[in-house]
Amino acid sequence: MSLPAITRTATTETRYLDRFGQLWRRAGTELDRSIRVLDFVRQFLIWAPQLSGSSVRQYRATIRFGLERLARHNPHLRAEVAEALTLLDGSRQQDPAPAPRGKPKASIPLRTSASKAKGISDADFDRIIAAAPLYRSQYNEDLVGFMRATIVTGHRPIEWHGTTITITGDTLIMIVPNAKNSNDRAHGPTRTLIFEKLDPVSRDHLLAWTERVNSLSRKDYQALLERIEERMHIVTRALFPRRKRWPTPYSLRHACSGRLKRHFIGHARTQEERDLGAAIVAALMGHAADDTASHHYGSSQGSGGRSYPIPKADPEEVARIRPKLAESRNRMRVMIAARRTPAPR
Repeated sequence: MSLPAITRTATTETRYLDRFGQLWRRAGTELDRSIRVLDFVRQFLIWAPQLSGSSVRQYRATIRFGLERLARHNPHLRAEVAEALTLLDGSRQQDPAPAPRGKPKASIPLRTSASKAKGISDADFDRIIAAAPLYRSQYNEDLVGFMRATIVTGHRPIEWHGTTITITGDTLIMIVPNAKNSNDRAHGPTRTLIFEKLDPVSRDHLLAWTERVNSLSRKDYQALLERIEERMHIVTRALFPRRKRWPTPYSLRHACSGRLKRHFIGHARTQEERDLGAAIVAALMGHAADDTASHHYGSSQGSGGRSYPIPKADPEEVARIRPKLAESRNRMRVMIAARRTPAPR
């Protein structure tokens, strides 16, 4: 039995169109330029967290009505409207919940990271790469290129801009700008990744994406990153609708960090080797101290899945890493020794 079609009175449709026009003009005024359909929906998603749940739902219904009408009267906009509606529908999980009735219960504040997966499996990576071209968008190739390069190097997304590559023989040397250097969370302004005997496929992926990014201004690359994140959002929600956490661009960095930890720390046989391994991972990830990856990134345990190239670090950069893990152990030894020492009589 099919559900009855939604009917609206002429008055309701007139109100929807009026409100749609008001929202469109507001978006254009805030962006200070002529806007396209996707610009309009993205601007609505910026407003949404500041609105009540009922307002978000009313505005979404208005926008959907206006966009569907726009597509009917402008066939050349149908593809862009379809993409905008997918983006609009994909944001439903972020809608504010209705205000509770009665006495409010204590609750834990929602975190923006609550829906972000800390890593990405080989299977999920392959499914996203395969599915991306099936969605109509000019940014599908950029999403695929970004993913194939970042899973190898563990870049923060913004760090690709300014990255340089030098190839000598079968060795590829990559100089990466450290994004967190301005607040003393990196070991220096840049870091070095040295890939020896790099396979041709990985080399081509790194070269192609580095060339693509550095052909853009920093402002244009930041805009491209927003589109890449939106594409990944749309594709992952379609592929994994029942999940509570989905891969994001940063999931690739987490996956790379976990792989480096398994290689440099997981195989260590002595504490000294573990300390050196932690420092190497910190240097390759652009951290200032050797405990950052231990606390915030993937595990050093497990088989690690697919084999990817493992870079070497610059010894001078490794030497600059702050040895917080060793310092913490030394403090613990002093505390334990103090407790075991008999108090003077």
